Amino acid sequence: MEPYFFLSYARRRGPRVLVKRFYDDLCAELRQELRRLHKGNAMPFDRPFLDVQSIQVGQDWNAALGEALGHCRTMLALYTPDYFRSDFCGREWKAFEDRQRSHREVTGVDAKALIPVLWEPVQNIPSGASHIQYDNLDLGENYAQWGLRRILVSDPGGEEYRRIVNLIAHQILVAAEHFRIRPANGLDISGPESAGPFPSATERAEPGSRALLFVAARTSANAHRKSTDPGCHGESPTDWNPYHAESPEPLVERASLLLEERGFTVRTEIVSDMLGASLDEARGQGQVAVLLVEASAAADEPFGRALRAYDRSNHPGSAAIIPCEQEEAGDGPRGKAYWEAVRGALPFNWAKGTGDPLPLLQSGIGSDRFDGALHAVVAKAQNHLVSFLETLKVNSMEMPRITSASLPVLSTVATPRSRTGLAPPIAARASSTPMPFEKEQEDDP
Repeated sequence: MEPYFFLSYARRRGPRVLVKRFYDDLCAELRQELRRLHKGNAMPFDRPFLDVQSIQVGQDWNAALGEALGHCRTMLALYTPDYFRSDFCGREWKAFEDRQRSHREVTGVDAKALIPVLWEPVQNIPSGASHIQYDNLDLGENYAQWGLRRILVSDPGGEEYRRIVNLIAHQILVAAEHFRIRPANGLDISGPESAGPFPSATERAEPGSRALLFVAARTSANAHRKSTDPGCHGESPTDWNPYHAESPEPLVERASLLLEERGFTVRTEIVSDMLGASLDEARGQGQVAVLLVEASAAADEPFGRALRAYDRSNHPGSAAIIPCEQEEAGDGPRGKAYWEAVRGALPFNWAKGTGDPLPLLQSGIGSDRFDGALHAVVAKAQNHLVSFLETLKVNSMEMPRITSASLPVLSTVATPRSRTGLAPPIAARASSTPMPFEKEQEDDP
């Protein structure tokens, strides 16, 4: 089997319906182009590869990806900011580009079989991918400014969308029929040597890195219906989704996948009276921690007690993000209530962040800024934690009288050690087990 194309994309936010729609439309257009090319005669059509459709239940995911990448005729890369942060996508890119490079070395011909599609606007293309031309004047100004996804959403059956799909299908057909790059058998994209040109090494976590996510949010049972859209909440605080209008994915799940993409093993807990003790334990194990706090739930107990104690304490290696919905970011009543809640929940951290270009308390964060904010505060919290632990090590060497290896408890409030009431970890992976190279659950709002 030689699929006409391999669809390489980052699935992190929302349902897959838009990517699937584009895939189906492109397959249909390819069939028509083939009929025109062969003057109406039926031709064999190796169905293009889309992971969630082409890999069967029970099939080895890594083997299936390697087989498809080794034999597909072209690869379509859906450019998004998340695409170039994805380790999986970087590996797919490298596997196919290695095939294309080998073909060029043997034949002297550049097949141009790695075809970029601007799905969402991307500000900075990594150096490892910048040599591939992705600007295409034939696809129009709307495509260059907004990307194909927005054109599809605004007018799914419109003339502009159909014209672009036709042009992409023609580009695939030229590369697939006229060049037929050499196949590669037995591709394995899971090993360290298969890491792609993106994300950069500085964006990847060190092997064995772990992160802890804490969530403080209401449930559908205790949310104030008059001021909060019930679509934000579920049966557990971990179901909270402040961006539900754009994506059905709970915020904790989105954050977990983002960090797992960078190489972290992630564990999730619900904020409780034992927050300080959990943070102390995480710090002692070298784990970075991020609190995800719903502003309107910050005063609810036990969240309020735990957050006030956190605010009065020194917890190196931790950060907090208080997301907001679109209406909360404005100057209206909901915006006023949001900012009052933020300042009331973590007043010391709020004051400490004044004038800091990257405060460890991130507030007013909408869906479009969440991914970048999470990556930034995690990197900063990691640096703080490393500096703190190095200082402790130096101090312990200078004070040989100290025999205890345990780290000092920094919390100002004594907290119980019982873990009663914690939510079970979400999608946690043991740090000793390599992360499986299956695709993350993501896509479009």
